[in-house]
Amino acid sequence: MQYDDWEKILNEYNWDDGFETPKKILDNPHCDLALALKIFYLADGFAYLDGFAEKTELKEWKQFMHSLYNDILSDKYRESGRRYEIPLTKVQKYKFRKKQIPEIFLKDL
Repeated sequence: MQYDDWEKILNEYNWDDGFETPKKILDNPHCDLALALKIFYLADGFAYLDGFAEKTELKEWKQFMHSLYNDILSDKYRESGRRYEIPLTKVQKYKFRKKQIPEIFLKDL
């Protein structure tokens, strides 16, 4: 599959169908940081960064998000020159910076 195909699949993906498809994309060696961040935010990365994972009973979501968060932090996904605009407002970014959320989740590529 081509990178553009992955983006189309993700844009149309019904997250109620589980995490199998996003996991396959993330496991592909051609998956880059822009796509990994897109998946993170499409899977409700905002809620994860805001601490929802600590309060939820959604075990599969929590495990998926925790794994993806750590993979992004550990540089599993490299920058490829593709752009991704973090879907947060300036105020949200400011609040997350105060909570010491790593900059990689707050900075546009």
